[in-house]
Amino acid sequence: MKLRLVDRILWWDANKGIGGLKAASFEEYQLKEAFGGEAALPELLLLQAAYELGGWFIMLASRFTEGGLPAHVGRAEFPSAVRPGERVHLDLELKAQARQTVTMDATGKVGKRAAFAAKGLELRRVALASLGDPDDYRTLFSEISPARLPDEP
Repeated sequence: MKLRLVDRILWWDANKGIGGLKAASFEEYQLKEAFGGEAALPELLLLQAAYELGGWFIMLASRFTEGGLPAHVGRAEFPSAVRPGERVHLDLELKAQARQTVTMDATGKVGKRAAFAAKGLELRRVALASLGDPDDYRTLFSEISPARLPDEP
C-alpha cells in the first residue's frame, strides 16, 4: 500500500512552483500517540508530503514523463505542530533545475500559523514509468486538482 500525502493540488506553474494541501488524518496523527507523543502529524510525514508535491511538479512540468524522488534537504524546520483535522497549505518555490535534479524551497502554514519550512529540497528526476503507470497519475491528478493538465489548451 502506498500512502498518498498530498490531498489537493491548488496551483502549479512550470516556472514558479506548486501549491497544495495536506490534511492531518486520524491514522497519521495517531502515529505519534502510539509512541507516547502528542496527537499531531509526524514531522517526517509533512516533509514527505512536500517531497510528494515536488514530485507532482516534476510530473506536470515534464508532461508525465518524469517523476521525482527525495534526494537531499538543506534544512527543515517545524515551528508548530499540525493537530488532528488541520490542513497544511504547502507552497514549493522553484529555485533551480538541472538535467537530473530539481531544487525547491517549501513553506507550510495552517491558516496564518507557520508549521513547516524547508530550504534546498532536492528531488532526483526519474522516469515516471519506474514509479507507476503514467496514466494512473494523470487520472489521480484530475481527481485532486482543479488545475488543468499541462497538455490541455
